[in-house]
Amino acid sequence: MNLGLIFFTGLTTGGLSCLAVQGGLLVSLIANLKSRFLFLPVLMFLLSKATVYAVLGFLLGLFGSKISLNPAIAAVFQIFTALFMFGTAMNLLNIHPIFRYLTITPPAFVRRFLKSTNKSEALFTPLILGALTVLIPCGVTQAMEVLAINSANPIQGALIMLFFVLGTVPLFVLFGVSAARFSATWQVQFSRVASTLLIVFSLYVFNSSLILFNAPITFSTLTRPLRWFFSAERFESNPVNNQITININNSGYSPKYFQVKVNQPVQLTLVSKNVRSCALAFVFKSFNIRAILKPTDKQTFTFTPTKTGSYLYSCSMGMYSGTMEVVQ
Repeated sequence: MNLGLIFFTGLTTGGLSCLAVQGGLLVSLIANLKSRFLFLPVLMFLLSKATVYAVLGFLLGLFGSKISLNPAIAAVFQIFTALFMFGTAMNLLNIHPIFRYLTITPPAFVRRFLKSTNKSEALFTPLILGALTVLIPCGVTQAMEVLAINSANPIQGALIMLFFVLGTVPLFVLFGVSAARFSATWQVQFSRVASTLLIVFSLYVFNSSLILFNAPITFSTLTRPLRWFFSAERFESNPVNNQITININNSGYSPKYFQVKVNQPVQLTLVSKNVRSCALAFVFKSFNIRAILKPTDKQTFTFTPTKTGSYLYSCSMGMYSGTMEVVQ
């Protein structure tokens, strides 16, 4: 669990995605406030949101600890998340009215609450509205929720959601304090930037789901020759070796590519040392290997590949991956 990466996701794509979906609640809160000091209501809104999402992450992690999320199910979740993000981007760009059906809007009781309370300057109003954002998650938030489930740990799940929401805070503060001064031109530019990043992230999530499905063609397989050309591994020899050690770190796996001989037993050893990322949840679907390593751990598996070809291994989210090539 790389909390720094999760925070950065919230700071960039996550913040823009959440603003696109949840910004309306914040605007509704401050639109009719008489106070000239908007920072406190915005702060209370975000404090409530962070608290509720941390509790949600705790519950999701607890749920994941009781029920192991099959990679195929996780892939299906991610496909729906990718479609939701793509639909949100298309809706922001007003491409076609049909994309409105792929966005989440506040429930009717939330809209009624806004009409009856958004003129109040009481602190409980931003607290309630911040908590209600849990009912309208953005696409990136949904991806974080799946990650919290996969953590299979209540504390880690809570930290995942908390750090993600904390990452979104700067954009929400800027948006909330400055919303009254935003021009129509600025709002259009914001929608374009948010839409572009949402499209990029939706493609990334969709590619991760393809990896989990063990699809023969993914962005990773298509770009592997190019990535290999610019990597240090190009200058290293890659002898065929059926005794392989994969070192797990916070940024993925090393090596990301190796060769083994067909019809001969392979001894695969996974080694982690002070790792805090989803790379600890190792999945090698083609050979029925699924392992959850501790931050510092070592596990060994033995299997025999009977067909030549390239086989993908990845983390349980498809974020980190590598390739084993079986040769004659």
